Order: sequence, then C-alpha cells, then structure tokens
Amino acid sequence: MGTELAPLYAVSGAPGAGKTSVQAELLAAGNGLVVMDIDELLEDSALLGVPIAVPEAAPVWPAYDRMWRRITAMTRRSGHPVIFLSPNIPSELPGATAYLLLDCDDAVRADRLRARGWDAAQVDSALRDARAYRPLFDTVVRTDDTDPSGVAKRILAWTHSIDAPPAGERT
Repeated sequence: MGTELAPLYAVSGAPGAGKTSVQAELLAAGNGLVVMDIDELLEDSALLGVPIAVPEAAPVWPAYDRMWRRITAMTRRSGHPVIFLSPNIPSELPGATAYLLLDCDDAVRADRLRARGWDAAQVDSALRDARAYRPLFDTVVRTDDTDPSGVAKRILAWTHSIDAPPAGERT
C-alpha cells in the first residue's frame, strides 16, 4: 500500500469571495473530485459546545484547522483528490498541492456581505482581510465577472493545469 496522498487543491478567499457559492457547481462538475468547505462543520461544532464562527472562539481555531487537515488527509489517503474551500492562507494549509485565491472587487464583496446582514465593522474587517490575502497567492480567480458555474469551470481548469502551472497565473 502506497503512502502518497492524492492532490489537495486549496481554494481560499476572504469572506464574500464566493467560496460557498461555487461549492455546488464544483460538486456537479468535479468529476470525482471531493469538494469540502471549511464552513460545513461550523454549526456541527456547536454540538460539541464550541461555537467556532465567533471571535471568542479564536483560541480553538487552530484545533479546528487541524481537524480539517485530518479529514482531508483521510480522503486523500484513499486516492481521492480534494478541493478544500476555506479562508486560510497558504501558510495555514501546509502540504497542499497548490493554492488559489478567489477574489472580487471590494465594492462587490461589501455588497455581498451586507446582503448577509453583516454590519459596517464586519464588512471593513473582511475588506482588510481581502487586501492582505492578495499578495500571498500567485493564482487568482475572479468571482465578480461571471456566475458560480463560470467560477467553477475556472477552478477546475486550474486543477487540471497543476502538472505544469505557469508562475503568477491569473485567470
């Protein structure tokens, strides 16, 4: 039995980038790729008495991230490539095969977050995060110039290009 893991494609983005919106499209078009969104267990984590999606939970976020690394590793160990959607930056996802940033114009992001009911301080924080993420990724997929289906196609094209990715690719 081999010990090599199947690929892990880390697809990241600050809040409002479109990670959750593209998930269903990736599942439909992924042709065998396992698609996981870090937010999928947010509500379930409260069953353990640890609400994760609140600032007060910051001390347990590293454990939550470790749990997800184990989940993705178990899947990859079985030979299934994984697309992992999260707000994590590359240094927080060691061992990924490749990293991609989902991004959009700040005004679009702000509109998306306000539509979720986010207040001005939360929106400003997400905009700061987005600005901080941009220099950390070589590959960026825009989510503000097409629908989730188009974004999914771009992500899948990127996963297929990983054998010889051009430096600084932007799609």
